[in-house]
Amino acid sequence: MEIHGHFQYNGIHTTQQVPNIKSYFESLLKEENFDVIIEIGTSFGGLTQIIDDIIKENNLKHNIHTFDFSHKDYVENQLKERNCFYYIMDEREDDFKNAVKNLIGTTEKVLLLCDGGNKIDEFNTYSKLLKVGDVIMAHDYAYNEQVFLDEMKDKYWNWFEINYDDIKSSVESCGLTEYNKTNFKYAAWACYQKN
Repeated sequence: MEIHGHFQYNGIHTTQQVPNIKSYFESLLKEENFDVIIEIGTSFGGLTQIIDDIIKENNLKHNIHTFDFSHKDYVENQLKERNCFYYIMDEREDDFKNAVKNLIGTTEKVLLLCDGGNKIDEFNTYSKLLKVGDVIMAHDYAYNEQVFLDEMKDKYWNWFEINYDDIKSSVESCGLTEYNKTNFKYAAWACYQKN
């Protein structure tokens, strides 16, 4: 079976997501109604627009901040029309780190999506800043390599960049529990909530 890892969403190229990703995020967003959503790794803006549509279709709180290292004019224009905040920053630089820390540090409930250039570091760095109720996610995730090879590869997802051993220390030290109201396994996302 050929796994493409991209599809068209309302004419927008949506890369590196399973085709039914909207149903997964709709369940999470309706359940939690986050005050702030932070996305590390905008790419073509497909997932950002899916999340934006879910929020608007369900009359949820709207405050989306998405970060990428590579500027794309059409992505900026599309996200500006949707009143989403689009930042071009290098995640290794202090201005990026401070921007994300400041957004997490609000008193409001945060969803943080780690889907940039170093998901392991993103998860482990920013999980330390989460408040009770906040949710952190990381993409291209499988529990371990065996699960990836046996259950995911050539079935529904062919990219594997982060596993439980990569984040175990943060999960345990930061009081995170796997978010079990939505099973993100078949979307290749790790999903944890701060207790």
